Amino acid sequence: MFDNKIMYEIVEKLQEGLSVPISICDVSGRVMVSTDSSSIGNMNLLAIKALNINSRVFSSPDNPVQKAGAAMPLTLEGHRIGAVVVEQSGSPASCQSELLAKTIEILYQEISLSRKQQNRSQERDQFLYEWLHLQSGYTDNFIKRGELLGIDITGPQTVLVMEREPEHVFVSASIFLNLMDEEDILLPLSSDRFLLILKANEHLERKYHRLLSAGAKCHTGICAGELHLHSAYQAALESMMLGRQLFPDQYVHDYGQMKLAIALSRLDLPGLEDAFARLADKGKTAQLAETVIAYLQLNGDIRKICEKLHIHRNSIPYRLRRIQELCGKNLTDSYDLLYLYASMIRYVALHGETVDNYCLK
Repeated sequence: MFDNKIMYEIVEKLQEGLSVPISICDVSGRVMVSTDSSSIGNMNLLAIKALNINSRVFSSPDNPVQKAGAAMPLTLEGHRIGAVVVEQSGSPASCQSELLAKTIEILYQEISLSRKQQNRSQERDQFLYEWLHLQSGYTDNFIKRGELLGIDITGPQTVLVMEREPEHVFVSASIFLNLMDEEDILLPLSSDRFLLILKANEHLERKYHRLLSAGAKCHTGICAGELHLHSAYQAALESMMLGRQLFPDQYVHDYGQMKLAIALSRLDLPGLEDAFARLADKGKTAQLAETVIAYLQLNGDIRKICEKLHIHRNSIPYRLRRIQELCGKNLTDSYDLLYLYASMIRYVALHGETVDNYCLK
């Protein structure tokens, strides 16, 4: 049994280049699709005859029972699915019926295959969406469902969340796909954000570095070795988002290095952000917040701090003294330094882009 919608689509296309009436009948000879709507549902004798002898037949203009024309069986993968009927007098109809039959068979196969691939693609996308957001463990049925779609959800994987800057339009999904293996997955999350799922194999390390090189101007969050996709995705996403705020000059943010910062950003400890908030608010003139950030990022290297902030090294003692006066923390004390780092992270988490733009760039 053929798909009526596909046959309608084919007949409409053929009708644009042909002036003769065309009908498609099922295996019983009943007209299912036709350029003549009045004939739909009727039995066509030419089609019945062509199906009975499994060959081309035609009717002359003087036939009192059947209109002039020709009929030819339609086959798909070696099985008859119906017949095509061309209503036209003379020998051209006989030739046209055979040509039309072959044309319809080819078009039907192509359209049918395209529909199946489209449906499979939609099923695959739906499964990937469910997999990404599934927070519970994987059932055997869910694993088998993935296998039927060619997706292996078992075993460790390396997850990358890449976000390109709007001006870097040359960084596209196709570039990443060309560097990935067949079993790897690329899932667009938005116009500028991609999720890459890399399966562990002997090429992983080389593939990983090639992808980072291709996305050198993309902010990237990474979580490696995780068995559960949703957990890995959340870890990579948080690493990228917080990493952009804390380390705007860097593009790669690995969860292994970011997990402490993420934990501190989530820490609901009232007043933790106050120390850094006082520096951001009352120390604007002396750039005290920027000094703390530079001190943390450059590991207390005075020369590099001065270069980054464009100040003379003689200004550093004054700033360190003012920082201690405002928030009671001494940057040369390891515990106070840790406290200020936690305070800064909590402040960034609470204020987001405003702090990123004001303090960290």
